[in-house]
Amino acid sequence: MSRILVLYASHYGQTRKIAERIADRQRTHGHEVDLVDAKLGLRNTPAPAEYGMVVIGSRIEMGRHAVDVVAYIRAHLDALRQMPTAFFSVSMAAAKPEASSDPDGYMGTLFDELAWHPGCVLAIAGGLPYRKYGWIMRFIMKRISRSAGHTTDTSRNHELTDWARVDGFGDKIAALASSEEPVVRWM
Repeated sequence: MSRILVLYASHYGQTRKIAERIADRQRTHGHEVDLVDAKLGLRNTPAPAEYGMVVIGSRIEMGRHAVDVVAYIRAHLDALRQMPTAFFSVSMAAAKPEASSDPDGYMGTLFDELAWHPGCVLAIAGGLPYRKYGWIMRFIMKRISRSAGHTTDTSRNHELTDWARVDGFGDKIAALASSEEPVVRWM
């Protein structure tokens, strides 16, 4: 089986929970997994060369993926292009019932900008941790949520992640990690 790196960037914890679920799913498929928070910085995150596959996940805030994740991809772009990779993006845009496979084009924009295209991708809804937000962020998120048709009940946190989709994504990652197929090189 493969050794897999699951690197993630989370602000309020939902992306971390998703990364943990993906890592656990890989372990049930017999893979060895290292789960690493991208906020450790480039010096303290392992290089892709140490792994048979790399899975990267990022939250979306203010329309952008986490700076630490983008920096990791840029620093290791050549290696990531030569190996099996997967990417998941966590946003409230993915919570819309009519959401596409890349709501608001966040992943496509990132992949085009980097000229890197992972073999397996997922856009997944995160949560609304109203109780973790400061009052300004709570006010902003309540307004955004209202316009998007999401809950505005700020008395509690709301988890909108579809865990069955996360598990299905984890299974696709496991199959990709186990595949003997050659990696498509993106230039």
